[in-house]
Amino acid sequence: MGRLPFGRNLGYHESVPGASAPAPRHGKAAATQRGSVMKSWAIIYNPTSGSFSPERLEAVQRALHDHGVRAVPHPTGHAGHATELARQVNGVERVLSYGGDGTLNEVANGLLGRDLPLMFIPGGTANAMAYEMGVPRDPVRAARALVAARPVPIRPGRVGSRAFLLMAGFGFDARAVYLVTEALKARLGWAAYVWTGLRALFHAKPELRVRTPEGAEHRGVWVVGARSRRYGGMFTVHPRAGLSRPALGLVVVSKAMIAPFALSNLALGTGFSNGGMRLEEHRSFTVSGEAPFHAHVDGDYLGKGTSFEIGLAERTLPFCLPDGS
Repeated sequence: MGRLPFGRNLGYHESVPGASAPAPRHGKAAATQRGSVMKSWAIIYNPTSGSFSPERLEAVQRALHDHGVRAVPHPTGHAGHATELARQVNGVERVLSYGGDGTLNEVANGLLGRDLPLMFIPGGTANAMAYEMGVPRDPVRAARALVAARPVPIRPGRVGSRAFLLMAGFGFDARAVYLVTEALKARLGWAAYVWTGLRALFHAKPELRVRTPEGAEHRGVWVVGARSRRYGGMFTVHPRAGLSRPALGLVVVSKAMIAPFALSNLALGTGFSNGGMRLEEHRSFTVSGEAPFHAHVDGDYLGKGTSFEIGLAERTLPFCLPDGS
């Protein structure tokens, strides 16, 4: 698929090939337009994400248009571009992130402190947030399900100054994220993470130290700070984690307990915790190691370091959640 042109102009006359604003319809949709003022929303989308196509984007726009929303597309063109667009966009009532969990992360970081509601439409590889929210993974059905969703103030997690909505991972699973390439995701889909996870399983895993504000210290090779119960989509990493919780879910897994944790907790969702696989809740903690280790946020590779501070963001973000979330 050819790359779509970048959305440099953030005005609302912008046109994107294959994703133009839908033409007015007859019947109910036309009556909606005549009876009320159209709302203006922006869609920041990743044209290279797993399930994206211009036809699907146009279908999402039409679904929103039928509910009185004129959604203008802004495509991303490079890593970090969604954050830039979210910081610049003006004259809208809501910002939609259409793509994967990584695109959502970038948009959320750009909107922190702006008081603009954020809405997620799944269009990536894992789409863990769709599982967490309980919305359809089909983007058109998700748009219809969320068009009337209420914005709820949430407090993201953070690694240093980088916010996250799902999780931050360190050590074992972050190496798996590091090994995932765009070509591998295009070929295998979500199974790309399974494949690189198996590769990381047989690689040397440095020991990490976790220190909590209460002074406790835990050691393991896999550490997760969770704002979501879900991991990689359908799996459960911490049954008590969530965006509405007052603390982060902390997961620390030792080398010997990776396989038992994957079976009992990720696959079966038991929430079992013992000395080798700890599940706790803290407002902050630090992760450190003798040698540099890998880190990721929301499935996007963050880099390597010898120490990371994890906590809750100071500012809240209005996030559109369906009833019952």
